[in-house]
This record gives sequence, C-alpha cells and structure tokens, in this order.
Amino acid sequence: MTGIVRVAVLGLLAWGPPALSSAQPFESVGTRAAGMGGAFVAVADDASAAFWNPAGFAAGSYLSLVLDVAGAELGNGVAAGEDSLLRASRSGGLIALGAPMFGLSYSRVRMTAVDFSTGSSADSRNPPMTDAIRLTNLVTHAAGATLVQSISQGLAVGATLKLVRGIAASTTRPARDPDSLLDEAEALVGQESTVFDADLGAMATFGRIKAGLAVRNVTEPEFEAAGDGGPVRLDRQVRTGIAVSPAPGWLLAVDLDVLRTTALAGSRRNLAFGTEGRVVRRAFVRGGLRFDTAADHDRSPTVSVGGSYAATAQLLIDAEVTTGSDRTARGWGISGRIVY
Repeated sequence: MTGIVRVAVLGLLAWGPPALSSAQPFESVGTRAAGMGGAFVAVADDASAAFWNPAGFAAGSYLSLVLDVAGAELGNGVAAGEDSLLRASRSGGLIALGAPMFGLSYSRVRMTAVDFSTGSSADSRNPPMTDAIRLTNLVTHAAGATLVQSISQGLAVGATLKLVRGIAASTTRPARDPDSLLDEAEALVGQESTVFDADLGAMATFGRIKAGLAVRNVTEPEFEAAGDGGPVRLDRQVRTGIAVSPAPGWLLAVDLDVLRTTALAGSRRNLAFGTEGRVVRRAFVRGGLRFDTAADHDRSPTVSVGGSYAATAQLLIDAEVTTGSDRTARGWGISGRIVY
C-alpha cells in the first residue's frame, strides 16, 4: 500500500504542473549592495547598477568596472504563506563595465531548491518524512547592454536590455536526506533555452537625497525545464528605495519590494535598511538589516556586514557576510571595483 501511495503522490506532482517561479532576488549579485542589506536601489553608482538599477549610471563614476562573486544558502525554513519546508542555495557572478550613459554586463545566477510538503508539521528543525520531494535548478546567463537617458536636472531613466540563456531542470524524487537532495538538485542536467528580457530603472536626485525605482525581469521570461516539473519562470520584481547622505562620506538607505514574489526559495517581499561610510582614508564599512514582510512564520532579520579597502586610488576590494535564522539566507560576497 505504501508503494501505491508513493506512486500516486509522484504522479499528482508530475501531472500538468504550472510554471515554477524563480524571482532570483536582487541580492544574488553585488557585494557592496549585499553588505548594505540590499538597500541599494537608490545608491547604485558603480557598474553593478546594470543589475540593481540601470538609471544609476547617470549619477555614477565617469568609468567603473566591477567583478563580483557571491553565494548563499537557505536552511530548513518554512516558506512564507505556504505549508512547505525547503532547502535552497544560490550563487552568482557579475562582470560589468559602466559609464554615465552606457554600460555592458554579464551575469550568471544559479538558484537551486529542494521543496517538500510538511503535512501537519511545520518544525523546521525536524523536517517530516514525505513521499516525494521536488528538486528545481535554474542557471541563467545574461548578457546585457544598458542605456541611460537624462530627463531633466537630477532625473534619469535607464534600461538594461538582456539576452538570457536559461538552463532549467525540475523533477520529483522519493523523500530522503535533504542535504543529499540539494547536492542532487545542483547536479541536475537542464534544458537550455534563450529569451530576450529587460530591466528598467529610474533615479532622482534632490541635493543629499536620492530616490530610485527598479523593475527586473520585465517580460517575466519562462524557460522549459528538463524533467517532470514543467517550465520555470523568472517573476517580475519591483523595488523602490531612498538614500540620504547625512554627512560627507556616509550614506543611509532603505529599500522596499513593491511586489510579493514567489521564488524557488519561497514567497518574499523584502524591507531593507543599510548604511555605508568611510572610517579612514582607505577603508569603508557597511552594514544592513533585511526583513521579509511576507513571512507568516519567522520574521527574523537577515544581518549583513561588509567593508571595502582602497588598494589604490582607483581599485577597491569589497567583502561581505550575511547571516540570520534558519529561514533567512546565509551568504558571502567578494568583489573588485575599478572606479574613475
């Protein structure tokens, strides 16, 4: 009888599945941004603006080059608003070159999730044994060109036009140790497809105050997936933010997701607070807090700390670490920035 039930559950999960959502959060790349807790939409003034807010190039450096790598894991958290537990991980990389009105970028982001029904239990420390677990893996390679236009004094809009190659896989497996399943999910062989997409942004400057708006994945591109789980879609994301410079060399920022997104790692709507400042001539420090306002269970903050060291007048080395509860991401990032 147990075997029949298991087969039935697997069959139901595989029958006509809708598109799975993978929002690929803003924090996937950008060490400087992650060090500020993700409060960066109104701050973006280096080449990472290609990913965070394309309009940021207008008020940025004359020339900027960013090389960035990052990784994060999500423990046995309860997905907000859903009766499921999950284990997830992501990694990202970004190479971007920017000038005030133009930018070029390439990003690679991997999102992997192991999702399993909780039944009557919601104890993240002791995940229940279930008949089937869904494994999903999505890797995207995005090559983008950013165009920026000044509308008036202190107001600019921008767009990053992207060609995105997605490699997606989604399938079900009999329940067993979540750790081994996460490794198995990362190793899934995916199906490749290529789509066109765009990110949009706006930036307004009023003296020491900046306001930003960013829209990612405007077309909500969808990728066919290998396996029995159906296609994987990148949800549209909208984030707004304000940054204030209370004193020379210091920034305070706050960001809010306008939309609630349903990603591989659960439903999310983030509120982020961050700060950045120069402590000595060659060193900067930053920190941030991020809260998931969509969480129905654990609303513990994600805490980030980071810093930069100016190896030369133009070369800065950035690093950050992020930590929090089982439901929040725990990650790291390292980047090099050349700024003129």
